[in-house]
Amino acid sequence: MGMSELDSRKVEQWFRRRGLPAVVRGLEKNLAVRIVPAVVWLGLTDVLYAVLTFVDGDAEFQSRLENPLFLVLYTVALAGSVVFPAVGAWLTAGWARDRALDDRGFEVALVIIGCYVVVWPFAATLLDGSAILIPALTGSLAALLVVAALLVLTAVGMGSIFGWALRAALRQLRSVGTMTSRAMPLLLLVTTFGFYTAEIWQSAGQISRSRMLLVLGFFAVLGGLFLRSVFAAELRELSTGWSHRVSALPADPFGGASAPAEGTTPPLTGLERANMLLILLLTQMLQALVFAAVVFAAFAVLGKLTVPDAAVKSWVGHDPARGELFGVQLPMANDLVQVCLFIAAFSTLYFIATIVTDAAQRKTFFEPVLEHLEVSLAGRAVYLARYGARTSPRRADPAEQAPRP
Repeated sequence: MGMSELDSRKVEQWFRRRGLPAVVRGLEKNLAVRIVPAVVWLGLTDVLYAVLTFVDGDAEFQSRLENPLFLVLYTVALAGSVVFPAVGAWLTAGWARDRALDDRGFEVALVIIGCYVVVWPFAATLLDGSAILIPALTGSLAALLVVAALLVLTAVGMGSIFGWALRAALRQLRSVGTMTSRAMPLLLLVTTFGFYTAEIWQSAGQISRSRMLLVLGFFAVLGGLFLRSVFAAELRELSTGWSHRVSALPADPFGGASAPAEGTTPPLTGLERANMLLILLLTQMLQALVFAAVVFAAFAVLGKLTVPDAAVKSWVGHDPARGELFGVQLPMANDLVQVCLFIAAFSTLYFIATIVTDAAQRKTFFEPVLEHLEVSLAGRAVYLARYGARTSPRRADPAEQAPRP
């Protein structure tokens, strides 16, 4: 099959699946179906969050935590509030992908969106024990604004970019063991001694949660600036080093397509370069977020097992309060939560640096993304050789120009 016979929508879908909507012309289509995975994730997250806050708002909650079985079940529910929305979004993403290409599934998508915008806000009001109409209408309006924002972001391609980066990070969850075995030992050696010092509890444990969020944001900005400077140099090399990846293009939809001559492919536009840079940044930042969660969980368990409330009180000078994160109570002291957040942020900054500087880490977590972009650039060259640059009108297919009998 020659390139002239390619189905353009399949080719463009291939680029969007790879997080590169800037390569194709025009906006995304069938938007209602495309945003269903995000709506499902948001809806399930809201439902589980409401259930958790309903449980921990009970007057008997503190005493129930003394029961080991209740503590285990509540901890499992906390983990499930992260896992279940992700699984639901992943399942619906497969459903949406099959229907977005041929403009199907609009009615089902409309029902799911309607449940999120209309049904759930009223159900949440009833669960809260309130029969007031105003909170339900306010919740519906907020959900409608969220859906509108999702439609806009998906139309300009941000859904494709974030979706691919998220899938890439999830695929590398199997490398969490490798990640922790390489990065954690040295970190534990350095940070464990600091974890048991009064100074870190007095500084991190006693600042407000809002200020702690500013600290976390500061670490995130430092990591992002470092990665951007590295990725800009990598993109300059990638833009001329893709030709050997043409053979790696899939048979569907590139079967039988010939590669363009060297030097004939238009250079990357500013939008395409920004798209690729954003892919690199999002992928590595999501990997860093997974690592931060692992570090936080490790020190939370360590602190729960080895730091009694009496020690916390002697370090911070007051009785420890019950921990809270994103409005949900945790079965640990709030000072422990603060310290774990700080150590996780500091450790993640170290991990971000090693991703691109350490040879072993780079091979595991960074080079697969570079290979992905090289294959995508090869596909871009073949695509542009057939359809022309993004800013120019698409050339008519020879088969389409032939007179009909």
